[in-house]
Amino acid sequence: MIVCSCNVISDRDIERALLDIFRLPDAPIPTPGLVYRHLSHRMNCCGCAPLAVSVIYERLEALEQRGEICRFRCADMRSKLRVIMNKSAGASQRRPRSSVETARERRAG
Repeated sequence: MIVCSCNVISDRDIERALLDIFRLPDAPIPTPGLVYRHLSHRMNCCGCAPLAVSVIYERLEALEQRGEICRFRCADMRSKLRVIMNKSAGASQRRPRSSVETARERRAG
């Protein structure tokens, strides 16, 4: 399945990248940006980012179930990803301030 039509990246490409990334000592968190860079690509329009995150989670689980990556390492990565996702969800739930509100705060402060 094609995950990113801009770069023609498939779910199999992502799985291969995850295997390579998890073979590294102190493997970094496999974010879409990291996986794309590993594949020598960049995210262009970022429309694929939600799907890429889903595919990363699915492939990590599949690789773990097949015994191709350590389940403890995989659990550690998932917990780190959840922390990041929770932080970004909290940030997106805050309403951005308007320029009027910002100007009022500057005058008041």
